[in-house]
Amino acid sequence: MSEPIQITDKIERNRQELSRLAENHGMQDNQVLRQSMVLDELINEYYRFKYKSQLRNRQPIA
Repeated sequence: MSEPIQITDKIERNRQELSRLAENHGMQDNQVLRQSMVLDELINEYYRFKYKSQLRNRQPIA
C-alpha cells in the first residue's frame, strides 16, 4: 500500500472519530480539540508528501 493511501485512510478514520466526539461531547470539549489537532497534522502530512512528490517529478526548465 502506498503512503498517500495510508495517510488518506488515517485521515478518514480520524475525521470519523472527530465527528463522533463532537456529537457526544460538543465542539468545545478538550477531546474534540485534541482530535482536531491530530486530524490537522495528518492533513498537513498528506500535503507535505504530495508537495515533495511534485517537486521530484518536475522537469527542468532548460
